[in-house]
Amino acid sequence: MNTEEITPQIQKQLNFSALLLKKHSKEVDLESWFGFNLINEWHIKSAKRLLKYYGIHSGLHLRSALFEYETGMRVSAPFEKLAASLRQDTTSSFETKYNALNNVTQEHQYTLAWKYRFSLKDQKLKGYELAKYVFLMRLGGILNYMELEEITLRLSDVEVLLKNTFDSWGAFHRNVCIGDEFMNGRGEQDGSSYPGILTLWECYQRMHINYPQWFKEW
Repeated sequence: MNTEEITPQIQKQLNFSALLLKKHSKEVDLESWFGFNLINEWHIKSAKRLLKYYGIHSGLHLRSALFEYETGMRVSAPFEKLAASLRQDTTSSFETKYNALNNVTQEHQYTLAWKYRFSLKDQKLKGYELAKYVFLMRLGGILNYMELEEITLRLSDVEVLLKNTFDSWGAFHRNVCIGDEFMNGRGEQDGSSYPGILTLWECYQRMHINYPQWFKEW
């Protein structure tokens, strides 16, 4: 199934998920259809574990998840709902709301929504959602939940959506990092040291160093 040629155009489309793949495992194969080596037993176990973690046990589960990420239901909708509620606040009224919270996750999400409440009003977290879309689709292909013909059609569709929303790899990857932060509470970029592997921001830095030819032309 994975013997079909990966053209430069398809590799570019697959790269929409490269950052999330690198986040989940250092031992990924970014230049393969599915991000994992199908003859490596450890890779297969890792992919199966990730699919289980995301609640994907069939092609139906996969397509349902893809629909929710593409339409913004999973991430952009809750982000925008919170951000919209904060656009009427002053710094003082926001601090009052924030200080009334007693949940670390909520505190983190309020901080991010406040910070990006205007700058991401249009883009929302679409970059993160479509990166997760491609990521899950590649994983699903490992267990034959989706054939390559459908995957390639969906990749082309994702590329159009992303290019209509972002104007560079940098802008796209920044959105992926912010979305991951909003959902998972990761720390922001720390430029004080050489990129490590602890946060998605640092994975982003390292990936752009290791694969500079991939992220020049958007």
